[in-house]
Amino acid sequence: MRCIIRLTLLEMLKKKILYLTLALTAIFLIFYGIAMNYGYDSLRDAEPLMRIAVSGQFLSMGIYALGFIVSFLSIFASVGSISSEIEQGNYDAILSKPISRYEVVVGRYIGILLVLIPYATFFYLSIIGLNLYFGDGVVANIVTVNILKSLSVLYLLPTLLTSVGLLLSTYLSTMGAGVTLVILYFCGMVGGILEQIGHFITGEAKVVLTSIGITTSLVIPSDIVYRKASSILYTTSSGMNFSADNMLGASIQPSGLMLFYIGFYIIIMVVLSIRKFQIRDL
Repeated sequence: MRCIIRLTLLEMLKKKILYLTLALTAIFLIFYGIAMNYGYDSLRDAEPLMRIAVSGQFLSMGIYALGFIVSFLSIFASVGSISSEIEQGNYDAILSKPISRYEVVVGRYIGILLVLIPYATFFYLSIIGLNLYFGDGVVANIVTVNILKSLSVLYLLPTLLTSVGLLLSTYLSTMGAGVTLVILYFCGMVGGILEQIGHFITGEAKVVLTSIGITTSLVIPSDIVYRKASSILYTTSSGMNFSADNMLGASIQPSGLMLFYIGFYIIIMVVLSIRKFQIRDL
C-alpha cells in the first residue's frame, strides 16, 4: 500500500492543476487581504453590532471561497484516480505484483488526502489569519479552540468528496465521473441555500424548501460540512451563535448528528469503491 500512496503523491505533485491552484490561491489571498485591510479600516468607527455583522460576512465569504476551491480540487484529483489508470492500462502491470486491489483503492485515497489536507489547512489558517490581523480591534473574538474545531470539521470536505469521486471513478470514465460529481456538488450547494431560505419564510413553501435541503444533504452532505465549520467559529461555550443571518453563513447550524452521518457516509463510499474495483474487469 505504501507504494501506491507514494505513486499517488508523485502523480499529484506532477499535475499542473495543483500548481495552478496554488498560484491562484496566492492571488486570491492577496486580493482578499487588500479587501480586508480597507474593509476593516472602514469599520473602526462603526457601531459594535455593525462591526460583528460585517466581520462575520467577511469571514463567511473567505470560508465559502475556501470550501468551493477545496471541493473542486478534491473532485478533479479523485474522479480519475481509478478510471484513468484503467483507461491507460496501467493496472495490468501494477496488479501483476503482490498488491491487492483494495490496497490500490485505499492507497489512492490516502495519497490524495495527503495533498488535500495540508492545502486545506494552509488556506484555512490564511483566511483566519488575515481576518484577525486586519480586523484587530474590530473582528469579534474568535477563540483558538473554535478555530481548531472548525478546521477539523472542514477536513471532512475533501475526505467526503474524494471518497465519492473514488467510487464514481470505479464505475464511470474520468469524464463521466467528473460531470456526475460536479452536478451532485452543485445540487448539494443549491439544496443548502434553499434550506436556509426555508427557515426565513412560512407556509407550504417553508416545508417544501426545507425538505429539498434535507434530501440533498443526505444524498451529498458537502454543504453541511461548510456550514458546520463556519458556525463553529462563532459559537460560544454556552452554545450561543453570533454569526449573522445570511445565505453564505451559518445562521441555521447543522446538527452534530450530521457529522456522524458524514463519517458513516465516507466509510460506505470507500467500502463500495473497494468492492466495485475488486470485481471490475480491467
